[in-house]
Amino acid sequence: MKKETTPDQGKRLYEEIVEQIQQLILRGELKAGDRLPPERTLAQTFKVSRNCVREALRALTEKKLLESRRGDGTYICSPDDSALVSSLAQAIQVQQNRLRDIFEFRQIIEPQIAALAARHITPDELSRLKILVFEQERKNFAEEDMAELDMEFHLLLAEAARNMVLLEVVKLLNSILLETRSEFLQSEARRTASVRSHIDIINSLEKHDEDAACRAMQNHLQKVKQTVYGDA
Repeated sequence: MKKETTPDQGKRLYEEIVEQIQQLILRGELKAGDRLPPERTLAQTFKVSRNCVREALRALTEKKLLESRRGDGTYICSPDDSALVSSLAQAIQVQQNRLRDIFEFRQIIEPQIAALAARHITPDELSRLKILVFEQERKNFAEEDMAELDMEFHLLLAEAARNMVLLEVVKLLNSILLETRSEFLQSEARRTASVRSHIDIINSLEKHDEDAACRAMQNHLQKVKQTVYGDA
C-alpha cells in the first residue's frame, strides 16, 4: 500500500483515514481479498495514533468494506456487496469534487502564468512550444493519445513564466490531472480544439502580449470546463 498524505486536520482524523482507504480501493491499489498492514504500520503510514487507526477500521468494517478475521488480520471485502458499491460511489463523488476544485484553481493561476510567459519567453522556448503543437497535430491526425504533450505544453509555459513556485504548482497539477486530460482528449473534436487553443496562446506569446495570452488561456480553460462539466 502506497504511503498517503498526512490526514487533514480540519476533519476528525479517523474520517480522513476512512476516505483515503476508500480512495485506495477505488483506484485499485487495494483489492478484494487483500490484507491490510498491521495497525502499527498503518499508524506510521498515516502519522496518527493506533487508536485513530482502530476507529477508521471500525468505521470501514461497519460500511462492509473491511472484515476482521480473528487471529489473521483485516481484509478488503468482496466487491459484490451493495454497501461497497454505495461507499465507492461516495468516494467517486469526493474525488470528482476535488478535481472540480483543482480545475477552478487552474482557472485562477494558469492565465497569469500565460501572461508572465508572454513577458519572459525566449525564442528557444517559443520554438519548443511550436514543436510540441506540431507533434500534437500529428498525434491528432493519427488518433493517438495527446495527454502527455498537453501536460508538457502547460509545463513549458510555467517554465517560461520564470516563477519557481508556479512551476512547482503546475508540476503537481500535472501529476494529478494526467488521467483527466486523457479522458478529455478522447474525441477528435476535442483534440482539434485543444490544438487550436494552444496555437492561439502561442500567437499571443510570440507578440509578447500579456493581456492576449491571459485571455487565450482563459478561453482555453473555459472550453475545457464546458466539455468536462457542461458549465456555461
